[in-house]
Amino acid sequence: MTDVISVSPTRLATYAACPRQYEHKHVQTVSSPDETKLYLHQGKAYHEMIERVCDATARDDDPAVIYERAMDVFGDTWTKHIDPEDYASNAHQEYQRRETFAGIKSFFDPEDGDGIEHAQHSVATEKRIQCERDGLGLHGYTDNVLRDGDTLHLIDYKRNVRGVLGHWSADRLEEHLNEEAHEAQRVKNAFQTAAYTEGIKDSSLYEPGMSVRFSFYGLLHDTDTQSNPDGYHVTASGRARETTDAYEEYYDTIWALISAAHNGITTEAFEPEPFDLIQAEACDDCDYQAMCPEYIATEVQQ
Repeated sequence: MTDVISVSPTRLATYAACPRQYEHKHVQTVSSPDETKLYLHQGKAYHEMIERVCDATARDDDPAVIYERAMDVFGDTWTKHIDPEDYASNAHQEYQRRETFAGIKSFFDPEDGDGIEHAQHSVATEKRIQCERDGLGLHGYTDNVLRDGDTLHLIDYKRNVRGVLGHWSADRLEEHLNEEAHEAQRVKNAFQTAAYTEGIKDSSLYEPGMSVRFSFYGLLHDTDTQSNPDGYHVTASGRARETTDAYEEYYDTIWALISAAHNGITTEAFEPEPFDLIQAEACDDCDYQAMCPEYIATEVQQ
């Protein structure tokens, strides 16, 4: 792969969302003035907690032992990743701490937590993958790799799975490819699924004849806060969203989308097209409005 340019799914997704945004962020490396670090830091904290628990767990470890292990790593991992100065108040920081703790407790619940199986079957965490398909290089890190018999199941942990690609919504990938809709989030999910599914096949973990699955897992998908005499209590639970079927059914569409984004990046084609769709779906949430010539031009015309 020495002559192949390798691109991460995240960069491909940024380009698919808006080529001009990709140029500002990754070519001109303009810092986003409004970027918040709160969810980023929270994500790093619960990713490391899961990683540490999985790396320390053997297949036959008792669920109660795994749960206690998770409780033990919470405190110092949270402190490591959270900067109090990023919060507007101590109350906000405390709420996010309780929310994350509730998610970890639910995930590693010894009775029915999905994290017990994830830990017992984990064979690699933060696994770097790299692959080439038809001259397109992809690379990245998958959060967790589970093995159950002849199946490798790759997991990507997220805050929640709302709006994440599903087999019932994968037809919208074709609409994005045909410039009939703008489905940046689902396209990103498809890129990640493709990169990690194919990448693991080129790794030492894969054996001929194995099947590969890929899922997103929303650790804090459902949260609730209830008042009590001591203040409030936060509960949280997770949810999985598997994208294996969508990837298999829309394989050609997904790789056509990858090819379009990959070629756009490597040829430095940053004209946002079709701009009417991008403007309607992406401009309002973009941090680069003030420096985007296309956005400024439409504002002036109004």
